[in-house]
Amino acid sequence: MINIFFLLILFSSLLGRIKFPGLNIGIHYLLLPAFSLGVITLSVKSIPEVLKKHRIILISMALIYCGMWVSSLISPFPNTAIAYSIKYTTYFIIFFAFLVLTFKQSQKPFLIFYYRCILYLLQIIGVFGFLEALSPDSWIFKLLKFPSYYPQIGSIMQNPNQFGVIISVGLCLSLILEKQKNIAKLELYISEFIFFISLALSASRNSWLVFILGMFLLLIYKIISIRQMIAILSVWLLCIISIPVSTYRIGLGNSKIFPLINLFSTNPSEIVLPSPVGTALSRFALWHAAIIETIKRPIIGIGVGVFAEHIGVKVFGVKGYHAHNIFLNVLVEQGVTGLFLFINFLVQITYKVKYANPVIIIPIIMFLASQLPDVFVEDYTFTTIEFYFLAVAINSRKDVVMQ
Repeated sequence: MINIFFLLILFSSLLGRIKFPGLNIGIHYLLLPAFSLGVITLSVKSIPEVLKKHRIILISMALIYCGMWVSSLISPFPNTAIAYSIKYTTYFIIFFAFLVLTFKQSQKPFLIFYYRCILYLLQIIGVFGFLEALSPDSWIFKLLKFPSYYPQIGSIMQNPNQFGVIISVGLCLSLILEKQKNIAKLELYISEFIFFISLALSASRNSWLVFILGMFLLLIYKIISIRQMIAILSVWLLCIISIPVSTYRIGLGNSKIFPLINLFSTNPSEIVLPSPVGTALSRFALWHAAIIETIKRPIIGIGVGVFAEHIGVKVFGVKGYHAHNIFLNVLVEQGVTGLFLFINFLVQITYKVKYANPVIIIPIIMFLASQLPDVFVEDYTFTTIEFYFLAVAINSRKDVVMQ
């Protein structure tokens, strides 16, 4: 039963666009904590031991939430900040559920099941990316996905950056699981086919950088050889230069060197995307705005969610633009106090991952690195999977070895 609740948590994280009838509230705000509480209830006997063993981690995270609520209550935009604080409190419940789930079930067979479930979920998200490329106006995307970035592909996630990053994590995860003989070669080949094409279709340069980082981490941990890395990167580059939207995003949209673009679009000039240079420079404008707001309220910040709802609007005229750096975003919204508590939590995590397996460490590093030029906390699928890996890392032990 507990595994069913785990699957329901993963599934519910995809339902961010479906609202309660008559209310502008996503049903995932109810389903995610409800299924997480199901996991906690079925593991109630383990809770005292979890609290005892991981009290420092839990206290560190509780302090983050205390700081978040304090900054929100005294925010210049309290309604916005309190609303986001309520949303983000859902994550604490999910994280604790995963911590309890993996505490007693940290042996190899259970973990393999959870990893495979995550891998299959990412494959499904990748398949939705294919469907979006073929039929972007399909009813399923109107129901499940966020506002379209087409011809960039975001699948059913919040935008192409989150989609691309999580697909790059899935590609590395499949290579690790096959190396450790936890999935078959055929499963690896299916994953590679789905993830390579999806990664190119996302046209997310953030995800491409994270993917390259993942390749080097796989090389360092001896999951792949240099020859394999070269082969993988070559296939990836071939996908990029073969798909018009990704070719455009690297600044080669009008190049005659890559004639394959004409096979995919009758009129490539009609592709409407932000300038590759402009999207990079826009981050500097957001960082500058974040620094200005930090100077105004350096200790406790402006409140969670306020930057995207009120400050980013001043820069680009529309809502939804966060500070595009996880540390800077925490600093501007929760002040120096919140940033200190956040860094303290990350430090506590690093003490735990020293016994972790590459199947845990590599995704965590990729997740964190991806949020240096972006902030993905509002995508529940992304953050749910990220918190699962953090929970497994915290529960890693010397005697748990997966080779």
